[in-house]
Amino acid sequence: MPNDKDKERKEQDKIPTSKVARASRVFRTSMKVGANYIKHSAQNALGGDSNEEALNEKNAEELFKLMSQLKGSALKIAQMMSMDNGILPRAYAEKFALAQNSAMALSGPLVMNTFQKYMGKSPNELFDSFNVKAIYAASIGQVHEASKDGKKLAVKLQYPGVAESIHSDINLVKPLFLRFIGVKEKDVKHYFEEFEERLNEECDYVNELNNAVQMTEWARDIQNLIIPHYYKELSAKKILTMEWIDAQPLQKFIDTETDQQKKNQIAQALLDFLHTSIHQHRMFHADPHPGNFLVTKDNQLVVLDFGCVKKIPEDFYNHYFALVKDDVVNDEKKLRECLVALDMLRESDDPHLDKLFFETSLDIIRNFSTPMKSPTFYFGDQDFYDQLQSQGEELFSNKEFRKPSAMRGSKHAIYLHRAFFGLYSILYKLNATVNIDQSFVDRIKI
Repeated sequence: MPNDKDKERKEQDKIPTSKVARASRVFRTSMKVGANYIKHSAQNALGGDSNEEALNEKNAEELFKLMSQLKGSALKIAQMMSMDNGILPRAYAEKFALAQNSAMALSGPLVMNTFQKYMGKSPNELFDSFNVKAIYAASIGQVHEASKDGKKLAVKLQYPGVAESIHSDINLVKPLFLRFIGVKEKDVKHYFEEFEERLNEECDYVNELNNAVQMTEWARDIQNLIIPHYYKELSAKKILTMEWIDAQPLQKFIDTETDQQKKNQIAQALLDFLHTSIHQHRMFHADPHPGNFLVTKDNQLVVLDFGCVKKIPEDFYNHYFALVKDDVVNDEKKLRECLVALDMLRESDDPHLDKLFFETSLDIIRNFSTPMKSPTFYFGDQDFYDQLQSQGEELFSNKEFRKPSAMRGSKHAIYLHRAFFGLYSILYKLNATVNIDQSFVDRIKI
């Protein structure tokens, strides 16, 4: 596990858990953001020098501070949006990316209270040793170092009030984000419902433990991949204990490793893990940011955090991955059938909308499916990665995609897109060349 003991980290003595307290934090932040906008507009009206980038940086700082204090749903929204290229201005995306690996940790008294509430004992009664200072703090929980019976353990502790405030938190921060995205709530309601469902599952550590046990069985035959052992008897709904694995964060490996063969090995393990989960089990790890992976000294990939796991309906799977097949993409009738099933085309579309979404979908399909059409693919290809990046930016800048009619696409695609974009981004950073198992294509049925 990554060790940040020597790194200074701010501690939070109290998390606002009541609706009133959390709403008050949001209101105060909204007032600060609004004041920044007014100041910006006034300076521009007077001919002063107040650029939009500086405004975005100030407001991004205020919003990230708010979400770090609220934790849970608010911080998760920031984390997700930082990964989806084109949704936010650069200043927001860069600041919110910090949600992937930094947040204020809970103080010692809050840690003790959580153990008493959910385990009925203090950590010192459960473990031979327990470091009350968190070594890692993220969106919905933090990790502590412990030991028992000679074994080094990692203990994940969920922040108080996170699960209970999911629905109200989403409703609190939703208006702020809808303003930046530029759409109305009713047009994206089903997407927020999907997000809320996944987050409720992620806050249930019993569910996460069961996911980890199940996916460990699937991953046994994947080379160079490790999933930590979980200890049910030392876990509860808000506390999760697992094997400690000495390894470095994947991001550090990306930044410092110079041996390309080792990078390719880690990339292959990650791709095989995701593809096996999706194509053989219709259930996959849907939170693929670098903070959820480690690399051991003998160059094995460690997978962490099985709270956000998405199950894919069979009908959706077949229509989605049929788009990899040339005989489908090159047959307009079959292609349209798939796009209608995926809610990318609608019978109510006028000719203009039909043409717009058909051509846009086709461009995205061709780029996104390119790696799946080759037995070997080089993810360091700059042209390929630039195309993926530019598509997101084009969608964000095109006013046609800000209209209510543009809010479409199956809710099941949200986390699948997130997983693939996360995967492709990591493989690009690794400059990796990997082998692609294409056998799934022959099993697709539409």
